[in-house]
Amino acid sequence: MRLDFEGLDDLINEIDRIEGLTDELKDQALIKGGDYLKDKVIAEVYSHGLIKRSGQAQEAITRTDPKNGELFVGTEGGKKQPGYYLYMHEFGYYNVMARRFIAPKPLMSIVYENSKNNILNEYVDVFRKGLGM
Repeated sequence: MRLDFEGLDDLINEIDRIEGLTDELKDQALIKGGDYLKDKVIAEVYSHGLIKRSGQAQEAITRTDPKNGELFVGTEGGKKQPGYYLYMHEFGYYNVMARRFIAPKPLMSIVYENSKNNILNEYVDVFRKGLGM
């Protein structure tokens, strides 16, 4: 970001412009970053130890709409929802029949960590366009 100003009035105007990020612009950035993460998760859902059987894991990945500056990417909650088992694979679970703990096979955390820079780049693109830079 480059700031150019001559006097105090120009400095105040520049600060007002930067602080003028509206909630709508922030929501657009969240949506663009969330869509990027959703696409990456769908592409890599079977690359981290899960075996494709029904294909429900790919179909179950959703993105919420932004609310209060937050957006969630993942599966809908509930036992009857498709892809409910992704939660168990992410954190591990106790198998009652086998009487042992099944180790986690994380997906979301790995994809998110590998995609952080690209998600931030998506945010920056939206902010640059919104600020006219």
